[in-house]
Amino acid sequence: MKKYKISAILGTILMGICSFLACISTNIALINIGNIGLLVSIGIMSYGFSNWQP
Repeated sequence: MKKYKISAILGTILMGICSFLACISTNIALINIGNIGLLVSIGIMSYGFSNWQP
């Protein structure tokens, strides 16, 4: 149960960082990295919250 909780929290933190990166950046490469990070964080959060509900 602990690994699901950690992955849910990690996905939430990663989503915040990547959304900030995608919105603030002016370089197209950093914007794409932020967008890819958002997709990865959705996957991590889905994995965590599918087995652990706060």
